[in-house]
Amino acid sequence: MGEKLDKEEMVSLVEAIKMEMIINQALIDVLVEKGILTHDEIMAKVKEIKQGVVLSSDASKNASN
Repeated sequence: MGEKLDKEEMVSLVEAIKMEMIINQALIDVLVEKGILTHDEIMAKVKEIKQGVVLSSDASKNASN
């Protein structure tokens, strides 16, 4: 099933998060440059998703009570 990684293949959480941020920014830049999305549309979607995460988190807390 899962393969064991060598220490050389492992990355720190900080490195993984930095790479994720770089990839996300590159995708945003390309989408905006091509005129597919605007920064405002992206920020609106981020806000929508963030609120959904907070709401679903609150719902799971309420369900456990």
